[in-house]
Amino acid sequence: FTMKRILIDSGSSDNILYKHAFDQLRIQTDQLKPVKTPLVGITGEMIHPLGSIDLSVVVGTAPHQTQVEMTFLVVDIPSPYNAIIGRPGLNLMEAIVPTRHVLMKFPTRIGVGEARGDQQVARQRYKTAIMDKGKEKVLPITNAELKGDVEPEHPKPVEDVTHVPLEEGNSDKVFQVGSQLGELEKGELITFLQNNKDVFAWSAVDVPGIIPNVIVHKLSMDGMRPPTRQKKRNFSLKRQ
Repeated sequence: FTMKRILIDSGSSDNILYKHAFDQLRIQTDQLKPVKTPLVGITGEMIHPLGSIDLSVVVGTAPHQTQVEMTFLVVDIPSPYNAIIGRPGLNLMEAIVPTRHVLMKFPTRIGVGEARGDQQVARQRYKTAIMDKGKEKVLPITNAELKGDVEPEHPKPVEDVTHVPLEEGNSDKVFQVGSQLGELEKGELITFLQNNKDVFAWSAVDVPGIIPNVIVHKLSMDGMRPPTRQKKRNFSLKRQ
């Protein structure tokens, strides 16, 4: 089956096969593998693929051809293209795409193969995609990223904590102790922290500094040269 109108997009993180082209392959939909993660387009909208399918793709003209097994996500939205080959497909073919020449080159067993596009057709397809995009009929899947089904959960403590003041009567300086600790362990921990309260820094003023014997920062300056005053630099309010 020879397929035309394929968009080569190095900014797409997936290979896309549109439903109207999938139907022409006469493949049963029950052969699609389920995909739970949606696609995110450049407009921020999410599209849920019908599934994924592995297809053997032959690129180039004989004898300079290469054949690779690509995984395509099948989506049911209108598009002037039949398919999009993104970074995964390009990486499999080890292809180089000089977009200015509407050309794709790739290594084969007997030399370098190439697939050349038609500039006039490519320009017309692009114009069609832009016009339909304005009508909110087409969502180009460029620079797509797979997202999870739900927002990632933020880390949570495995247990509740108890706030203990570092100094009696001072509620501004407290530390947290696990509530599931035994009474003996909790008492020993609190006593230890209170006895070593001098190691806590609650503000930059509390940081005593670093002994120069540990590390020191020096500026390489020539003492024979007089200092030069730079002119004042005025910044915008936002940068200030």
